Amino acid sequence: MPRPTGNRPTEHELSILMILWRKSPLSIAEILEQFSKHPAPAYSSILTAVRLMEKKGYIRHSKEGKAFLYSPVLKQERYQRTELKKITDRFFGGSAFALAVNLVKDESLNATERAQLKKILENL
Repeated sequence: MPRPTGNRPTEHELSILMILWRKSPLSIAEILEQFSKHPAPAYSSILTAVRLMEKKGYIRHSKEGKAFLYSPVLKQERYQRTELKKITDRFFGGSAFALAVNLVKDESLNATERAQLKKILENL
């Protein structure tokens, strides 16, 4: 499969970022322990990805003893906003309203979630 173009993290890189967003700094071994995929990727695969991610500016390392510990530079909230904006523009003509309506219609919200959503909308 060809490597995706652009400056977006690949799916593999995103899985590493999601681990680091939950908890960081982490060593390569600690990142590997956090993978929920079975079988987990090889240590060398994680190491290669982390090195590339550092070159791309998604993460950085600090040295603790002999180990390198990795932390995200790319902020989760910023990445989510950017990706959501792309989806909104691409599929909903830039309309946040159309996106929200589509999400709410397609989801089975329980009474508590509907009440929370109603409260959020009333406070806008």
